[in-house]
Amino acid sequence: MSRDLAPSQGVFKKQVDAKNTFLSDVDAVVIKKFGANDDARKFAKRYYFLIDEKGKIIWESVNGTLLPVDKLLSDLTDVVKSQQ
Repeated sequence: MSRDLAPSQGVFKKQVDAKNTFLSDVDAVVIKKFGANDDARKFAKRYYFLIDEKGKIIWESVNGTLLPVDKLLSDLTDVVKSQQ
C-alpha cells in the first residue's frame, strides 16, 4: 500500500515484475492507522506488514528502510512456514 495513485503503482509493478496486488491510499487513511504516515513529506514510510487472514499482524519491519528482496522473501517464507 502506498500513497501513489494506481497508475503509478502499475508502472512500478511492471518494472519489478511483481505478482502481488498493490493498494492505493492517497489520503493515508489506512497508512495512518499503522503509524506509517510521514505528514511532513506527504509520503508513507517504508514499513512492511504481513497480515494473516484474520487481520492479525504476523510479521513487520518498521525501521523505515528498504529491505533487499532476498531478505524480505526469506523473512516472509520463514513466517509463513512457522504458521503452518
